[in-house]
Amino acid sequence: MSKIIILTTSFGGGHKSVARALKRALEQNFSVKTQIIDLYEVSTPTLNQITARGYVYMMKYTPKLYGFFYSQTQDLEKANPFNMLFTKPGLKELRDIIEKEEPQGLVAVYPTYGGMFYHLKREGFPLPKCFIVITDFVAHIQWLYDYIDVYFVPSLELKFYILKKGIICNKIEVSGIPIQPEFGERKRTERNLILISAGLYGMTPSIFEIGKVVEEIAPPDLDIILLCGVEEKLYKKAQKVFKRVKPVAGILSQDYLADLMGRAYVLISKAGGLTTSEALASETPMIIYKPLPGQEYFNALYLEKNEAGLVAHNAQELKNLLNALLYQRDLRDKLVENIRRIKKPNSAIHVAKVIHDELQRRD
Repeated sequence: MSKIIILTTSFGGGHKSVARALKRALEQNFSVKTQIIDLYEVSTPTLNQITARGYVYMMKYTPKLYGFFYSQTQDLEKANPFNMLFTKPGLKELRDIIEKEEPQGLVAVYPTYGGMFYHLKREGFPLPKCFIVITDFVAHIQWLYDYIDVYFVPSLELKFYILKKGIICNKIEVSGIPIQPEFGERKRTERNLILISAGLYGMTPSIFEIGKVVEEIAPPDLDIILLCGVEEKLYKKAQKVFKRVKPVAGILSQDYLADLMGRAYVLISKAGGLTTSEALASETPMIIYKPLPGQEYFNALYLEKNEAGLVAHNAQELKNLLNALLYQRDLRDKLVENIRRIKKPNSAIHVAKVIHDELQRRD
């Protein structure tokens, strides 16, 4: 039986969800033994917790600072020394894990692990096959390293971008971002709710501004549900502030989330790569409110360019777009038509099959 190690991280909630979706697809469909490891948690647990919390704080309270860092480093050349700085922490632990576990493949669902693969290969360390799953609709330079066996990307545009950057790899597979299959299975023809998501850590900007607009506009036959994630303060305040909005707190099951997404007439949210992919698979139009800088800005731009989602930058724009979406059926129909063109609901199976086939191949 083949063995795979999936390397993930605690930065945001999406990377771990992608890892779990891929593990499920590999084990259930191809009998590949799979282990998920957060290498930063293994190597520097205290520092990892501090930096993960710092990332959430920065995205919630000083997003422009993150946006500045992202924009200044996004298009650096692939071999720049700055990029290599992020590949050093955890290298020893990765060597130890490979020597102990002897996996046939390594899968990175977080960018800096690809740099570790590259660094170890340059040292002459014997690596198994290496795969990178890009978890947004854009690729920061930290994702891009030579000598990866397969890159998995969510769109053809991103494949062209990697080719243009001159990355040397065996294959670039347009697979989509791995999500749980329920999101493609639970979509309904009749939709009966408006879904607002604050994200796992409450990072969607101006949640109470969103709720006020939705309560003002939404017809009485539509329920309004707010997903608060693990933000208990947000949950308690929402209970007091809103009349129609029903807040829901905690880490929710995939079944429940998929059911909500499949029932939603529209999702108002930030533009995380995983959330965007789940909404596309559910054929649920999104309104991205005040897009966060960095990768989420580009995720929102991808939806907008493909006419598969809407972007609002202030309360008046949100009101205008939501009004149009609720009361002009042709607009929603057009969005859904374009969503069906670009969605990839079987992404996890696609990635798992390619990995399985690569492991069977004798080079």
